[in-house]
Amino acid sequence: MTQTTDPQSFDRFALDYDRFVSLLPGRNTAWLRGLGPAGGRALDAGCGSGHAVEFLAGSFEEVVGLDLSRPLIEIARARRARPNARYVVKDLLDLEDEEGFDLVYSHTMFHHLEDCRAGLEHVRGLVRPGGTVALIDNVCDRYPTPPRQAYTWPALWNFPGEIRRVGLRDAWFQLRFWHSRPWLAHLLSDRYLSREQFRELYGSVFPGARFDDLGFALAMVWTAPPGGRDGARTPSTP
Repeated sequence: MTQTTDPQSFDRFALDYDRFVSLLPGRNTAWLRGLGPAGGRALDAGCGSGHAVEFLAGSFEEVVGLDLSRPLIEIARARRARPNARYVVKDLLDLEDEEGFDLVYSHTMFHHLEDCRAGLEHVRGLVRPGGTVALIDNVCDRYPTPPRQAYTWPALWNFPGEIRRVGLRDAWFQLRFWHSRPWLAHLLSDRYLSREQFRELYGSVFPGARFDDLGFALAMVWTAPPGGRDGARTPSTP
């Protein structure tokens, strides 16, 4: 699966990224929590260091966290191991699973793919009948790649409030992370769809999906129809 950004870019700041996300408890799972997900098997595609996997492990019998970054997966295994969670270093399009998943979730991963439609169609083939696909990705209506100041200026404006929320030490870490060269290089290599493009593309793969506007991101939730899995192999008829 060709990506528009270096798939190992997170490797260069994995520990700092995990600390950064840890200082935003619930932000990456707030919308997902609102869906009240529960069931047999769940997949988090692009799981990073395992924050959403840790949450899903509380309401699913088995959770698979998948990511291309080995350092992030190693952090997830060390810090967010659960008896019913399994972390895998793998490309999404290389994932084959005969059982299927009751939930396929992904947070801000699909914009990294050169062929987003191929990734979406693959995900559709992984969900069980009656299962749920829940996807969140960043969007930008003015330009595909927001400028540097779209990230650095809000970090400066929010700095006093972050001091009150997490304390000076962690707030200072956050501010430095927002301005760090590797993180900004990663952000400035991203290309986002507009809201209209997102709805058109995702809606064409998942007809009847619901879209929620989360501000800097759009979220989509879709329930697979009953019957055989899309893309799943069916036995030939004699």
